[in-house]
Amino acid sequence: MVQKNILVSILINNYNNQKFLKKSIFSCLNQTYKNLEIIIFDDNSTDNSLKILKKIKNSKLKKIFSSKKKQTPSISLNQFNAIKKSFLKSKGEIIFLLDSDDYFLKNKVEYIVDLFKQEKNLNFVQDNPIYFYPSKNLQIKKKPRKKYFPMHTWPYINPTSTMVFKRNFLKKLLKDISFSDKSFERISFDARAFIYVYFFEKNYLCLNKSLTVYTQNIHGYTIKGYEKRNFNWWERRFEQHTYVKNLFKKKKKFHFRFIDYYLTNLIRILL
Repeated sequence: MVQKNILVSILINNYNNQKFLKKSIFSCLNQTYKNLEIIIFDDNSTDNSLKILKKIKNSKLKKIFSSKKKQTPSISLNQFNAIKKSFLKSKGEIIFLLDSDDYFLKNKVEYIVDLFKQEKNLNFVQDNPIYFYPSKNLQIKKKPRKKYFPMHTWPYINPTSTMVFKRNFLKKLLKDISFSDKSFERISFDARAFIYVYFFEKNYLCLNKSLTVYTQNIHGYTIKGYEKRNFNWWERRFEQHTYVKNLFKKKKKFHFRFIDYYLTNLIRILL
């Protein structure tokens, strides 16, 4: 049950995002909702991220630095690792996730916390991001996309920074998808998490409201190497199909392979 003045934890994962990091952190510190903690996991950045972090002094801010070398060559697995370790350090009843090249609008935390207070059984919320293009200094709001017949593929997935969890639900989710924490190197956390939510959780909301600015970072995982439907794109898609199959097996549920599974496998072989 959500308490009246609940503690919120915002988990920020960072790697070489010195250009965006400060704005990301201060978007959390300047929230209208004040009962929060900010936990930052830095995965051995080689830019000036650590210098920036050390200069920011605030009692709400907790910093976690990873070991002297990167965890794995996979950006996705490192992100997963950062979220798991940050979660263990957190104390909040509601958990917000934030990539360090994105940022929150000032009222995001307050708005989402109010939703959890109103809907006692709510376990997960995501908003509809504002797309920010730094090279053009342009922000665009896009209509939420919907798949009307996702069957046993998956719906459209919003980025990690739009995701908010009730603590006990995130704990359960992390445990249930732990089989994937050293595999599926191309699948980002947002896909792992929302695929789980979509198939196995009823109490969630996907908002039309935009509360998160999602940076189209040319050096980020989502854009780099996956802009066009190249070999990497199809390999990642097949990994997601395999992840879904293994997740259903983990949950002891029947998994029906729809035609998209076979089509994806055929195209990746041909490429």
